[in-house]
Amino acid sequence: MKRKTIFPAIGLLLLAASCTKQPAEMNTGTTTNRNVHTESVSLGAPVAEAKLYKLLPGYKKSDKFEASGVYYLNGYFYIPCDNRFKIARIKSSLPLNSSQNTLLGSGSGDSDFEGITYSNISPSRFYVVEEAVENGSSWQPRIREYDSSMNYLSSKWVGYNFSEDESNKGFEGIAHVYRNGESYLLGLVEGTGKIPVLRKTASKWEKIAEITLPAGADFGDYSDIAVYGSKVAITSQEDALLWIGTLSDTSWSISGGTTYSFPTGNDQGVVGPGGKVLYGNVEGVSFISATQIVVVSDKVKSDQPDYQSYKDQSVHVFNLP
Repeated sequence: MKRKTIFPAIGLLLLAASCTKQPAEMNTGTTTNRNVHTESVSLGAPVAEAKLYKLLPGYKKSDKFEASGVYYLNGYFYIPCDNRFKIARIKSSLPLNSSQNTLLGSGSGDSDFEGITYSNISPSRFYVVEEAVENGSSWQPRIREYDSSMNYLSSKWVGYNFSEDESNKGFEGIAHVYRNGESYLLGLVEGTGKIPVLRKTASKWEKIAEITLPAGADFGDYSDIAVYGSKVAITSQEDALLWIGTLSDTSWSISGGTTYSFPTGNDQGVVGPGGKVLYGNVEGVSFISATQIVVVSDKVKSDQPDYQSYKDQSVHVFNLP
């Protein structure tokens, strides 16, 4: 989905996380509440964050990295961008202009990649989803399969249809789940928050169930999904919120849930006093551990407040309260 950071020269912001409750905020630069999110738990300031162009050697501020998903694996963040076919691999310590950070794969032009996940079931695989692509008379997500070195292997359509008008509200994220000896992918529909449960067949990824999120996760949009054990994380770009619930291990259902708000700040992009919604472009989320997440931000749109550009096209690490 096409839709930010003043830092010291080291490109990282190291601050302690706080755990206070505050009103949930929409991505408008104001503190207006959505009707079902009168309270949320603040994530506090990020423990680290940096612009993607500053992390990758040889790039400058004008180079675009429209981050659309993220997956943490073995000390690295794997980040697709919907304006690139190559996948960014970024060291989790976020070293600036470092040879430890690179772009993997091949191809040029806009990719429309919207999410990434990984299966460690042999043979290990990365999966990257395209939001919705024209396929005959309908529009369907398409899932690309890569080996563990991010070499492209193949693609399969998802048996989940969108109309042409809905094609830019297709799958925004995917997450891998291994259950009862089988691998599944969970999709995330941007406009509805529905989570189709997908199983791979010889010809496609077929839907075998669909999860409806609890009422507490009623957001204006849905930008990514991540699974860590029984924990499920959902992000909303429009509302600048994170929601974490519990995935049942006996049925395809999600329950419970806590809503977290990303920290606000001033019109110079500094987290703290000011009440401005800074994290207005969150497009990807992954668990680093049970108590820490990484999120990535897309490019700011022309109709968004200028101060949200301080956090766009960036990687952000937050502790969970």
